[in-house]
Amino acid sequence: MFTTRVRSPLRSKQPLVVFLALLWLGTSPLHASAEWYADLYGGATHTPRSDVTLIIRLPSGPFDHVFHDVKWDDSASVGGRAGYWFETLPWLGVGLDVFHFGSNLSTQTVLLTISAIGFSGSAQLQAIDFSITAIAFDVVRLRWPLLTSDEFPKGQLQPYFTVGPALFITRAKDTTNFTPNNQSVTDTSVGVKVGTGVAWQFFEHVALFGEYRFTHVSTEPTFFSAISSIPVPLKTDLNSHHLIGGVSFRF
Repeated sequence: MFTTRVRSPLRSKQPLVVFLALLWLGTSPLHASAEWYADLYGGATHTPRSDVTLIIRLPSGPFDHVFHDVKWDDSASVGGRAGYWFETLPWLGVGLDVFHFGSNLSTQTVLLTISAIGFSGSAQLQAIDFSITAIAFDVVRLRWPLLTSDEFPKGQLQPYFTVGPALFITRAKDTTNFTPNNQSVTDTSVGVKVGTGVAWQFFEHVALFGEYRFTHVSTEPTFFSAISSIPVPLKTDLNSHHLIGGVSFRF
């Protein structure tokens, strides 16, 4: 015996009901007041000169090599950020920012000092490539709503400030400073990121922004030598200036 299944009219309209419900949630005032954001950006990074120290600890005592006033190459910076502006305090928010930049050392002649033997003179530092990925936690994000209107109740023009700790994952690739050559090592260090910028909201859900940010981290990738079992950390401070611009999506 064959049976015929009668399709419920309600069941047949379920996809339409779901679609209308999602559409209502996306346009309801309650959802609009909960302002999430997602940013994509790119720009340039400049790291000023700094000292680089090879930390060498021999059984007889410290034998550190300090390379003074080393020049870092400029590089590109790219990243993405997501976060939330609080409903009850629309000028206050938080965010998670992930970005990548480089600060490479080109081959250069600099002043070298070895205090253990009283040496000070010129020496050549071979190229080392630094590739840095940072995960920054914007524990404080402040904005100033300007040019408010019915269409842009949070302000069409929004200067902002952000600060928080950051985890820096630094990959250092040597050329011929150490033996064996072309070593690649990684260091993970905690630093800080501070930024200020301005966003212009062209549409209800889309804004463009420009930002200056400063990052600081003390990194210490550790290299190894084939002629000694003693590890050789390379310690330096990276105080980098970033100019970025991008697009922000508001939900």
